[in-house]
Amino acid sequence: MLGGVCVGTIFSFLLGLVNPAVSNKAGPDWMWAGGRDDVLRNLYFRPNGALRTYGLQGLVLTVGMGCAALLWLIERL
Repeated sequence: MLGGVCVGTIFSFLLGLVNPAVSNKAGPDWMWAGGRDDVLRNLYFRPNGALRTYGLQGLVLTVGMGCAALLWLIERL
């Protein structure tokens, strides 16, 4: 059940990133440990929730490289 909640939250967050009708791309503040002042949130998003200039590209690159690193680690086992 916990896994389903985590997957659903991440999926809705990713759908919100590509939906042009959503103005607060950062999602709700409870998703971030530090709320609006969270360090990772501020790397990709402005305080009002809009993406920074290269925020989407940076977020996609971070997630992609993280998945590649995880697959590389699993392959080595």
